[in-house]
Amino acid sequence: MRLNCRDETLELMSDPLLWEDISFAEPLPPPGVWRPSPPLRFDISAARIDANEKVYYDELRREGAKEEEARAVAGGAAHGLSGVALWPRLVLDPKGDIVVESRGPRGEGQKSHWQTVLALLAPRPVPVAAGSVLQLEATVKLGAAVDVPPVYELQARVA
Repeated sequence: MRLNCRDETLELMSDPLLWEDISFAEPLPPPGVWRPSPPLRFDISAARIDANEKVYYDELRREGAKEEEARAVAGGAAHGLSGVALWPRLVLDPKGDIVVESRGPRGEGQKSHWQTVLALLAPRPVPVAAGSVLQLEATVKLGAAVDVPPVYELQARVA
């Protein structure tokens, strides 16, 4: 699913992590399977859940929801993990002085023409709580030619 980079219905539950680092100045990697090692570990943050609940609550109230309904829906949304958000960060010079951030450094939404991709992990949001951990195993299958798109696979486990 692709979302506008300023969409506030997409709120992060943990700090962002670097998944893939591509350098266009280097030769293409060989075809085959690539896996980040070890699996990515996202620690679900109480502070982020609380902040997300407030964002959802305020938006629901602004749209006319009654207080009790807004609290219930906001609490459920803030504790429901839908997927993993992916977005580019472009470093345009070797020193790292010129950087294009499609989201903020902590993953916050901001104006950008780069969309955020939300890789859904389950048909319905998975309930999580502060202190839960999402472990993400990613696999990228690279083709032998530049016109063969890579295939990304994600497997997640919540503990």
